[in-house]
Amino acid sequence: MYSRLIAWLKILLPLGALVLLSTIFLYSRSPDPVPVIPVLSNGADPGQNEQMGSPFYAGTTDGGHALTLVARQARVGAASGDMVADDLRAVLDIDDGNRITINATLGQMDNTDQLLLRDGVTLQSTSGYTVTTDGLNAAIDRVAIESTANVKADGRGVVITAGKLSVTESADTNDIELVFTQGVKLVYTPQNAEAE
Repeated sequence: MYSRLIAWLKILLPLGALVLLSTIFLYSRSPDPVPVIPVLSNGADPGQNEQMGSPFYAGTTDGGHALTLVARQARVGAASGDMVADDLRAVLDIDDGNRITINATLGQMDNTDQLLLRDGVTLQSTSGYTVTTDGLNAAIDRVAIESTANVKADGRGVVITAGKLSVTESADTNDIELVFTQGVKLVYTPQNAEAE
């Protein structure tokens, strides 16, 4: 009797397990692929929210000066389609060891490789001068910077205010020239000989 029971259990238990496993697969729900795919609502464009963190660009101008651009973040502008960067810093290293650093709250690169700097722009040179303005336009392939608003320059006992500033590279000497125009006012305060 004991051996008959074991013989029947050897057949019935695997069949019972097979029945249980088959009911799991028969009654399980198949995944619906539609809810898994994210769908945009209200016609939102995913390109509007794309951002790049800490973008970095390094290159040289046609004159051989090193140019570096760094920003906190960059994104594609909604209206223009141009690249827009927040907290932009541009550094131009000049061959003679001088450096021009430009900081702007907002920078935009248009389709002509022109850098449009806005919202509180500061230009500092290692020669000791600081220029502040509301906007600058700068080329990235050559030394060509032009202000779009009034400028104020401070440094070494000199304060200059003007309606416009142009920074270019001289064709003859390859020196960097700062040219102030439109209502230039210069205030010079002589430095003490002891302070030097």
